[in-house]
Amino acid sequence: MPGHARLDGVVSTIMKISKDPTNYYTGRMLWFSFTFLYMSVVYVVQITWLDLVKDFQCHGNISKACVAECYENHFTSPILGVWYVIGFVFFFNFFMMESFASQGVQKGKEKPKKKSLKEKPSDTDNKEDNIKTKKDQISYFTQNKFLLIMYLVYFLVQLSVQLIFSVILVYYQLPLLKKPIWCSTLLCLGPYPCVIMGTQEKFMSIILLVSLSVVIMTFCIMFFLYSINVYLVLRRRSKRHRGSVNSRE
Repeated sequence: MPGHARLDGVVSTIMKISKDPTNYYTGRMLWFSFTFLYMSVVYVVQITWLDLVKDFQCHGNISKACVAECYENHFTSPILGVWYVIGFVFFFNFFMMESFASQGVQKGKEKPKKKSLKEKPSDTDNKEDNIKTKKDQISYFTQNKFLLIMYLVYFLVQLSVQLIFSVILVYYQLPLLKKPIWCSTLLCLGPYPCVIMGTQEKFMSIILLVSLSVVIMTFCIMFFLYSINVYLVLRRRSKRHRGSVNSRE
């Protein structure tokens, strides 16, 4: 029950923030979807690993203490612990970027709001102001050097985190299921053949996480290149436009 309540609280928070109609940066709703999808996938695939101690069995005349020792020798690093840490880093990076972007854009919108309160616009003016406000949000995001750098660094961090996670899944966790297990320790002479029950489900859960990481890395690269192409170009154009206006004045 506490786990379900915690999950519902996180989901409600994500849905509440995602309903904000403003778009501070390109692909905002897409990354909200990725966050929700990532949380859902990790929550579902972990179910097959919750009874890993019971699923680890050894054959032969072996005591429970020896089985426990064999289990510790085979799983030298936590499986679910790594997934939780990577998930936390993924959420933390996203919400930090979302928080800084929203605060920066809100500060940039304070001056236009003060000017609009002094005038009484008509219906057509309201529509034009709404369009102009959206353009101002995007232009402010491009003109603010700190927000632009943070936006680009966000993709590099997420790309690095998912790349490290993929390496851990493929080269460290996946072989734990594929290679045969023969246990022999100083206290438990063997070797004893050991197996992991539900191998196919656990194997597919790792493949699913790797696939999701590859998709996220692909979008990180695409958004990083797109952002450099669009935001930096817009920033240069805005500087040129300002320079031309100043020269005319």
